[in-house]
Formats: sequence, structure tokens, C-alpha cells
Amino acid sequence: MKRVLIYKRYERFWHWTQAALILLLALTGFEVHGVYHLFGYEQAVLFHRNLAWAFIILIVFTQFWNLTTGEWRQYVPSTKLLKAQIEYYITGIFSHAPHPTRKTVYNKFNPLQRLTYLGLRILILPVVVLSGLLYMYYVYFVSNGVVHDLGPIAYVHVAGAFLLLGFVIGHVYLTTTGHKPLSAIKAMLTGWEEMSDEDAEIALEENLKVALVESRKGISGKGTIEKEGMFEQAFEDVVEKLGISTESTRLREKLLNSNVGYFRINKDGFYEEVNDVWLSLYKCVDKKKVVGSHVTFDRTSEGKEKIMLLVNEVLSGKTISGERVERVCKDGTIGYHTVSAAPYKDENGNIAGLEGFIIDITPQVEAEKALERKIASGHKSDEFYNMMKSSKEVGYYRIGKDGFYQDVNDTYVKLYKYDSKDEIIGKHYSLSRTKEDFEALKKSFERVLKGETIPFGITRRYCEDGSIGYHHITMTPVFADNKIVGVEGFIVDKTDRKLAEKELKESGQV
Repeated sequence: MKRVLIYKRYERFWHWTQAALILLLALTGFEVHGVYHLFGYEQAVLFHRNLAWAFIILIVFTQFWNLTTGEWRQYVPSTKLLKAQIEYYITGIFSHAPHPTRKTVYNKFNPLQRLTYLGLRILILPVVVLSGLLYMYYVYFVSNGVVHDLGPIAYVHVAGAFLLLGFVIGHVYLTTTGHKPLSAIKAMLTGWEEMSDEDAEIALEENLKVALVESRKGISGKGTIEKEGMFEQAFEDVVEKLGISTESTRLREKLLNSNVGYFRINKDGFYEEVNDVWLSLYKCVDKKKVVGSHVTFDRTSEGKEKIMLLVNEVLSGKTISGERVERVCKDGTIGYHTVSAAPYKDENGNIAGLEGFIIDITPQVEAEKALERKIASGHKSDEFYNMMKSSKEVGYYRIGKDGFYQDVNDTYVKLYKYDSKDEIIGKHYSLSRTKEDFEALKKSFERVLKGETIPFGITRRYCEDGSIGYHHITMTPVFADNKIVGVEGFIVDKTDRKLAEKELKESGQV
């Protein structure tokens, strides 16, 4: 079991202050209505009024904090996994079924909680606050002809109060459904959530991905990594932020090895080590048949020349990053990847070889070639369109001259984290763009409408859930009867940990 820092200091402050105010408001409110005698009527009214203003001030400050810190995204409702979450609370929790959602610092609430909090913010709290103000300043509103009868106001205020109390009771019950019965309450007191090893690793991965993306450290226009130590710095920052006390090396290896092909080559050009991802990309199953073979054994004639130029460049002491190369896989098929590498030294400080990582870009290259053939045919070939419609790796889009989406494929929908293409089609391409990004995209869009084809490097996208992603994008005009009627192209995700650096032993990092 691991401890992960989930709740910020102010978050804990307003949560417990709000809870205390609600309970004290209920206590004094029931006395005002004559349920019992504790403080005395006049004193209870005075206490209730002052507590109400404290509650309103807390709401205002908390909303401001949510807006300025971006925490408002935590409350954006979503129907994803909503059915599974409801089934979990009704039956799954009693049969020890796994929780359908995972808690991270960027995703603290499950879909049912998000909907509940939305109802609290747009219905219950406004009803209680507005009816309470009408209640407190009834004489003023009567004299100005705003209201004429206190009865309905009192009934509405009491109904809102009961709904708020019902929320508190339900909320307290649901806090017992965590990893342990009191783990959620303890987490809101200390900020530290107790999680299983698996959940802690997922929390780390989520935070690391956001840290890499939002900082945009080392991501250039070509999608390469420039800044040495970028991954290591982001990793350590996130581990420190989350406070995960676990073997960081094991987690680091798990993150990297699951997505990045690692290799190590001696100064004579022979493989000394490759990882399972490397073998998978080359469609090999036996590492023994790779280790000891020359770096040129898996290349075309042109590829052999290029890879040796890169190897010699690194052996001279340089670092390469994001170089595109071709590979011949074990089954004879051709693949493409980027390679990043740096020299490593022996115990005497002499360069003994090179090591680095490869990232597969085969779907992107195939899409680019299909697009080139489409352009060469005078935009009469349907090969590119048919490939994009069924692609699981490349997102396709088509936009009309008016700037509104006409078509996207399922991968495009997935990359933007929407539920269906219906949420995109018919919307303007300014969807999920900042003002700065929109202005840049608008200029490119206008250039394509004049006949240009624009292969972009890396561009930014804002996903439906509020997270930020990066992708490679290409734009080309759409023709009908020899007239340009829109823009189409493809995007390839560059957000994943595939862009993270592989830790290079003793010699620095790519």
C-alpha cells in the first residue's frame, strides 16, 4: 500500500470549514424553527445570520480558487463510466468488485460524484443562499415590493437545507467506500490518500503525463526532445509532489519499458542489449538472435548507410535526437521510427559505444505517403481517405470552407476524449483552442484554402476533459469539381510517454 498526496492545503481548509458551517447552520436553523431550545431564539438568529455570511464568503473565495487554479475541471460532468459507477455502488461494492474509476490528483471524482457536485453547485447552494438572503432581508424586499409573503421563502429555504443535509449524509457514507473505511476521511484531513500499489502507479503515470505535457519542456516543432534530463526532472518533481514513498526506479522502468524501445550498441556497431519493446517493433521473439548482430542487419541498402552515419556521429561524442530511420522487420515488412542516442563511456572515460531509444512512427509515415499519392493524383485518389477512416493510430478530420467539422474518424474522437463524433461534427475548428492557438491555426487554414499543403510539426490540443495534448498535424485542401471546398488531414498523437527520455547510464540523457 502507498500514500499519495491528493488534496491541496486550501482544498482541505475549505472542505472542513464548509462542513462545520453547514452543521452549525443546521443546528441554529432548527432552533430558529422551534425544534429545540439551545442558544435561545434571538441568539440563534444572530448566530445563523453570521454563519450564513461566513458561508457565502467561503463560497466566493472557493469559486475564485477553483477558477484560478484550474480545479474547476474536476467538476466538469461526464457520462463516461457513469453506468459502471452506479452499478458499483448498488451491487459491486458488496461483492468486492474493482472500482471502475481511479483517483488521481487530476481526476479526484468519479462520474457520479461529478454529477452530484454539479447539482450541489447549480441547484442546492443557489436555492439555500438566495432564499436565505430573502429571509434575512425580508423587510427590505417587502418595502420595495420584491416579495409579499414570507411563507414560500421559508419553505424553499428549509427544503434546500434538507437537500444540503441529505448531500452531507450521503457524502459521509460514500467516504467509507475507499481503500479502507476511513481512508478517504483521513486523506481529507492530511491530504494523503492510501492506495494500493497499482492505484499509486496509475496516479504517478497520470501526474507524470500531465507534468510533461503542461510544462512542454523539451518538445520542439518536430516533436523531438531537446532538453537533457527533462524526463528525470519531471519524474522527480511529480514523485516529490505526490509524495509516493516507493521504489522510483521500478516505477520508472515500468513507465519507460512499456512504450520505448531501448538499445545499446558497442563501438564496433554490434548490439549489446535491447528491451522487449525493441524486439516487438522489429517483430523479433528471440533476443539472443539480436544481441551480437551488427546494427546494419535490419536495414535496407539506403538504411544501412544512414544508420552508420548516425552511429559514427554519436561515437564521435555527439547526441542525436528524433532522427527518422527505416527498419526491416523480422517478417520482411518495413517499419519506421525515430531514434535518439548518446555515447556511453567505459571506466577510463573513453567512449565505449552508444545507447538510446526508438519510437515507432510507422502509421504516421504510411499516412504521409498515402497523402503524397493523393496529391500526385490530383486529389482523385480515395486511398488516403479510406485508410484514415479505418486507422486505429491516426486521427482523420475534414473541415468545410466555413470552418465547421464535416467528418472525423474514431481515432480523432478518442484523441480529443469525446464520446462520439456527433460531439465534434458541426462544431467550428476553434473548438478546444486558446485564442493564441486559434489565430495560428486560422492563418494555416486560410493558406490551405488557397491550395497549399501544410505538414506541421507539433501542435497543441485541449481535450474534452480539460487535459492538454500534443499531436503532429498535416493539412491539405479538399477538391470538388476542381474547386477547393474545404480542408482535410490527419493527426498523430505525441503526448504519450513515448516522448519521455530513456535514462542513459552514466553518460547523461538524450
